[in-house]
This record gives sequence, C-alpha cells and structure tokens, in this order.
Amino acid sequence: MDITALVNKMVVFLVLMIVGYLGARRGMLNREFTRAASALVLNVFMSCAIINSVLTVDMELSLAELGQTFLVICLSQLICYIVAALGVWPTRLGPDQKPVFELLAAVTNSMFIALPVVDSLFGAQAVFYVSLSCLPFNLLLYTYGIWRMMSGKGKLRVKDMFTVPMIATILSLLIFLLKLPVPQMLRGLIASTAGASMPMSMIVIGATLGSVSLLDAFRKPSLYAVSALRLLVAPLLTWLVCRMLTADPVLLMTCVIISGSPSGVLVTVLCVQYGKDAVYSAEGTLQNTALSLLTIPLLVWLLG
Repeated sequence: MDITALVNKMVVFLVLMIVGYLGARRGMLNREFTRAASALVLNVFMSCAIINSVLTVDMELSLAELGQTFLVICLSQLICYIVAALGVWPTRLGPDQKPVFELLAAVTNSMFIALPVVDSLFGAQAVFYVSLSCLPFNLLLYTYGIWRMMSGKGKLRVKDMFTVPMIATILSLLIFLLKLPVPQMLRGLIASTAGASMPMSMIVIGATLGSVSLLDAFRKPSLYAVSALRLLVAPLLTWLVCRMLTADPVLLMTCVIISGSPSGVLVTVLCVQYGKDAVYSAEGTLQNTALSLLTIPLLVWLLG
C-alpha cells in the first residue's frame, strides 16, 4: 500500500477542511449554509456514492459470503461501542457529559471521513463495505445511543433509523444481489453526483466545526481520552478481532479505517436535541477530527 498517496490525500482533505473552517470563522459560511449543505451531502452526494459503489464494483459475493462480510462489519461497529462504554466508566464527568463522552468515543464519522478515505485507497469495493456499515450504525445509534442521550429515560423512535443513506444502502444491496439493470444515462448521473461527495464533505466538516475554537478543543484532558479511544484503541482492537474472521484485506482495512475515523458530527446535533453539553461535544469532535489526519495514515502504515 502506497502510504505516500494516502498522505497526499489527507493533505487535500486537510486543506478542504481548513477552507470550510475559515469560511465559518469569518462568517462566510453561516449556520444555515452548513445545515443545508450537510443535508445535501448526506442525502444526495453520499447516497449516490453508495449506489455508485455497486454499479462500478467488480466483485462477486455469494449470499453466505455477503452475510459473513456484513457480520464482520457489524462486529467492528459493536467494538467501538464496547470500547466507549468501558472507557467512560472510570471517568469523573458530570451527568451531562458522561453520555456525550461515551458517544463521542463510540460514533464514527464513517460517511464524511471513512468513505472518501477508503474510496481513495481501495475504490468501489471498499465504498460498498462502508455502505453496509450504515445498517449497524443506524441501529446502534438510534437505539442504544439515543437511550444514553436520554439518560435511560424516554421513548425510542424506530422511524429515525431509516435515513436516506440507509435506504440507499438497502437499494444498493438489491441492485447487487438481484443484478438489477440500471440505464446507462442514470449510471452516468449517479457517478457524476457521487464525485462531489469527497470535496463537499470535507468543506462541510470544516464549516460545521467552525463555531469551536481550536485552542479550546485542546485544553480539556478528558477529550484526549476520547481521542485515544476513538482513534487508536477502537481501530487496533477491531484489527485484532476482525483479522481472525476474514481473509479479505480490503474488508479488514476498511473496518479499521471506519473504527479509526473521528467522532460523528451527529453527536453534537443529538446533544442539542436532548439538552446535553453540545459545546463539549463540538470541542471533542474538532480535536479528534484534527488528530485523525495523523492517526489514519499511521494506522494504515502500521496495519496495512
């Protein structure tokens, strides 16, 4: 694996994130733009990237092989939650910060970070694997994750699990398994739209974090613990466990990169919704997003 190519890609990601961050700090990219652009990237560009992965991938999987692949991906997601639950236990944080700490350490930014990274490294096959992770991602976040945000109280809404990327994943699975024909013109439209997912997602990530001071994000000791769990412990444990269950190196490294991606921005959105410490969440996300630009190439270099 050419680590130089990955480092070059991460530099491009960093530059695009800085563009979004500075644009937000200077008031050029306001909250309304960030909210609309996030929805556009997630619901249109990323969903097209998911569908495009099965239209361009040169891969044959039996139903049993697909099931095994899906189980490995589910296990990698579950490992992140187990690491986070064990990591938050010894902390002395308050009741408004403990659930935030745990979800920051558990919830990965698989769509905005892992997807463009694995696309640049491995192509459509890895993008297909990332798309499969949408299913356990939504299931865990909108059941256990919401339960933690509500401090064990309140009702869960099953309909929240059915996001547009999840629906796109189900559609891509049907296309893949049933070999459904897709008109060439529609294929071209989907491919062109999918091409915007990487640059737009990086700009949106930077703009989303623009409300947080970079210095403040590196001043809280507990956030370093979050970053260690999210960026190092979870991916290393994923590698140790999943390498015993699959001989597919692309699947293994895709699971590692998903597990080693920074915290999902969605955690901060949920903090606002459920009255938790949203500033703490945003600072943690900013810190480990910045650090991930170093740790992801390091993981690929060590394990790839």
